[in-house]
Parts: sequence; C-alpha cells; structure tokens
Amino acid sequence: MDILLLQEEIRKLLKERIALGATQKQVADALNIEQAHVSRFLHGQGNFRLTTLSLLMRYLKVEVEDLISVEEIIRRAPRLDYSDSDYTDVPMLKGKLGPGQPFPVEGKIGGYRAFLRNFISVFHRPVLISVGPREEAMIPAIQPLDLVLLDTNPAKRKAPLLNRIYAVSFEDGSGLRHCGLAGGSVLLVPENTRSYEGGPAEVSLSKVDILSIVRGEVVWVGREL
Repeated sequence: MDILLLQEEIRKLLKERIALGATQKQVADALNIEQAHVSRFLHGQGNFRLTTLSLLMRYLKVEVEDLISVEEIIRRAPRLDYSDSDYTDVPMLKGKLGPGQPFPVEGKIGGYRAFLRNFISVFHRPVLISVGPREEAMIPAIQPLDLVLLDTNPAKRKAPLLNRIYAVSFEDGSGLRHCGLAGGSVLLVPENTRSYEGGPAEVSLSKVDILSIVRGEVVWVGREL
C-alpha cells in the first residue's frame, strides 16, 4: 500500500467533509487528538500515523478501495520476475477481513508481495489478505490494516488449534479468530475481549462444512509503514 498516496486521498476527502459542515473539533474529538493536529494535516503540514488513519477512515466511513483503485495500487507496485532469485510472489486477494465484509473471493487478486521461496514453500496455496479498519477481534496480536498471510491447507483447517489464529467466514462478514473443535461444533474466540463487543461463538457443524468457516491459518503478519 502506498501510504503517502492514501494520506493525500484521505486529506482531500476530509476537506470535502469539512466544507459540507463537519468541524475540525468534531474530527479531533473522534480521533482523540488535538485540533491543531487536524489543522496541520488538512494544510499538508504533517501526516497521521497508521492507527490514526484507521480511526479517521472509520469516522469517514470509507475503505482503502474507496480511495485508491486496485489498478492504481498494482500500477505502483508491479509484479516482478523472481524466476532466478530466492524470492517468489504471493497473491494478495482483493477485499478485506472484517465485520460486514464478505470473505475475499479466491482468484480476485489485488496485487502481489515478495517472500523468500524457502519460507513460502512449506505452505499450501498461501494468500495475503488485508485486515479491515473495523476488524479488532485479535488486537493486540493483529491490528486493523495489517496484512496476514494464510496457509489454506485443508487438513489444518479441519483440525484448528485454539492457540493459533485463523481467518474465518461468517454469514454477515469475515474476520480473525482463535478456533478449536468442541464436539460437533467449532469455537470462534476473539483475543480482544476488552473493546471487542462480540464474545466467543460456537457454530454447529451439523449442516455446515468447517472449510467454509475456517478459511486459512495465519502464518505471518505484516504491518506496512
């Protein structure tokens, strides 16, 4: 992700919202920062940290894809040829994990990232997925806007371990959870019990295939700065 480009697009949108009636104080209160910081940001005299950007995007009710097209992201980070190197590229699925966000569709690729071939080779069909700005279930281990690398090995997904983190799919969205089997059900447990409203959930597997719920084990977390 091009953070500087994202900052500029958010700056433009925030200026539009303020022109329509929002105030710098309202924005500052929503972000829990000084109004002077908002003013400097609006005038291009400073940028926000990723955590503040995440809060601002939530306040503005926008996603990265609303601000920067996938085509632009790919154009700025073209796919490279790693055939004669120790690296290989891993596809990043278009979409995000989070409440109200359907699990990203396999095959809809929004870009690529390079990984050491020896590291990636032990995983089954690894894919990268972005964590949405409202996915807070696994804080502090995984933050909103992080990237997660998933091992989609069916055997691991059929026998999840509660000490591991998995990308999961729900009827009303997707997210990240600790998962484990309990009789004929799968337990979905968030780590962030302080600020995350949803507690542990138990989903019966009597009529649902566990592979449709547990979509991949998180084997790497990246935070782009």
